[in-house]
Amino acid sequence: MRLVEFTSYDDIRAALGVSSDEITDATLSLPLYEFNLASEFKQISLTLIADYEIQRETDHSTWSDVQQELHEAVYLFATYAVAKQLTASLPLFSAKEIGDGKASLVRYAQNPYRDTITKVEQAYDTFRSKLVAAYNAVQALTAPPMVVRSYLSVITPARDPVTGT
Repeated sequence: MRLVEFTSYDDIRAALGVSSDEITDATLSLPLYEFNLASEFKQISLTLIADYEIQRETDHSTWSDVQQELHEAVYLFATYAVAKQLTASLPLFSAKEIGDGKASLVRYAQNPYRDTITKVEQAYDTFRSKLVAAYNAVQALTAPPMVVRSYLSVITPARDPVTGT
């Protein structure tokens, strides 16, 4: 599983409001973020990744509205799940001032990202709920019909055992 199969690095940075100079593609491609995202998906369903990969292999023009909604929900959830993980170190990624002459770097004394962190966490919760609903809707459409087995039945004998007729 690769992170870019579910979201893009640019979207993760956009969710956090940082640039590619502050969080590089090399940083976002670390297995740490991929494993965390896989864990998040497995908390929803152990088969979500496999089911989504099967859907992705089909022609997008043949997707139903429910399948399209699952695709969008996976994309948005993946973006905000990784962004949420990055919020812990967000103040370290961006500098208040970057000097040119003596290569100085000044960081914020206090966290100016409180609002950003709150909004990322709210978006994470929202898109997690939407992903669960979309995945359940797809499962309901693709689940085989339930077979009802009958263990009791009534049989009328050909002759009456009491009267013998």
